[in-house]
Parts: sequence; structure tokens; C-alpha cells
Amino acid sequence: MPVNVLLIRALLTFYLYYGDNFKIECPTGSGRLMNLFEVSKEISDRLTRIFLRDEHGRRPVYGGTEKFQNDPYWRDNILFYEYFHGDNGAGLGASHQTGWTGLVAKLIQLYGVLDPQKALQEGRQAAFTKEEALVAK
Repeated sequence: MPVNVLLIRALLTFYLYYGDNFKIECPTGSGRLMNLFEVSKEISDRLTRIFLRDEHGRRPVYGGTEKFQNDPYWRDNILFYEYFHGDNGAGLGASHQTGWTGLVAKLIQLYGVLDPQKALQEGRQAAFTKEEALVAK
């Protein structure tokens, strides 16, 4: 999680420099070109989906732990794990790591208020203006 967030931050910084015209293939081998803002959002969306229910109502973070997937007392209590399985997103290690894993909440907020065109015009502060912070609450 922390390395991915650092990568997202770097991509956003490079997006502010290169703008919309610099595009790369994402995901690799797809033939689909995206600017660096779109790539950063794609990575953020992938991280966020670890905690969201899929089409079958299951959260990848809980892997095969049926109690957390189905029990009405547990299924909506999200745990923030230390690590995640690279293939299926299941939480691994300690389940109380709200430090770096809690960054997923900041990613949701950031992409909820950040407009890429405004960011290009105003720079880094575009995501954190006072009135937008109030709207995000």
C-alpha cells in the first residue's frame, strides 16, 4: 500500500509537469493510452477495489474468510491489513494497520475532489482548496 501511494503521488507530480499530452500504455500490453493522471487514478481504483464488494457481494480484502464475507455482524466492519496478496487482494499479516492501509481513504477523497484540468491550471493546491475540503466533509 505505501509504495503504491508513493507511486500515485509521483505520477500526479509528473502529470502537473507533462500535462495531458504525455501518454503511456496502461495496463502494459493493452494498447490503451492514458495520461499520467488517468494512470494514477487507475492504480488508486485498483487499491480501492480491494475493500469494495464485487459482483458477488464479496470483498477481496477478506479472501476466503467466510465469517467476514457473510456474517451480518462482521461483513461491514472493514479491517486494514498490513499486507495484501498480490493476485487476489486478500489481507495478510496484522489486521489493524490503519496507518498506511488507511491511506485508501485519502485516495477516495482525493479523486473525489480533484479535477485534472483544474490541477493543471492551479497546480498542487487544486486538490486541497478550503472550499473543496468543506464540500468533501
